[in-house]
Amino acid sequence: MSILSKFLLVVAICQLVHSGFSSHEFHVLKKQLALRNSDVDQLTLPRDIQLEVLSGLVIFTLSVFLSNDKLSFLLLPGKGKLIKQNAYLQEISMNRATISNNLAGSDPYGDVTYMPNFVDVHARREQVRSWVIEHDEKHLQSEPKADPETKQDARTKSMPMHTQKSKK
Repeated sequence: MSILSKFLLVVAICQLVHSGFSSHEFHVLKKQLALRNSDVDQLTLPRDIQLEVLSGLVIFTLSVFLSNDKLSFLLLPGKGKLIKQNAYLQEISMNRATISNNLAGSDPYGDVTYMPNFVDVHARREQVRSWVIEHDEKHLQSEPKADPETKQDARTKSMPMHTQKSKK
């Protein structure tokens, strides 16, 4: 913890304790006035006590955020040497880390590169067109001829009805 965060923490705690004590005094006085006078329900906590609580909470939160330093750890099986963050781990250069993935044909960034915003639609259409042409040529050679009873070929027979109507 830095000196500034410690100082802000002490100020915030003092403000919160003082506002709590002031609130307690106000409620004690309100009870005493309620015994003498019945018109005490309109009295509310004074604005300065409310602002003191809010400023104490804001200063406390600020001191907590300023107190965050890099963490240090003791090795369990070691010599009692402190390890700080970023002492051993270095940045990973992704071009070297993914060479094996690239050689294997898997794309570690597939979720990002195949997002609709990054896909080249025209190139994908060409790939699909070439696959369909190649796939149709293979199946035309081994495909049975049209069924004379239903007047459908084998491809449209397995299609759902709503797609068969659009093909006709």
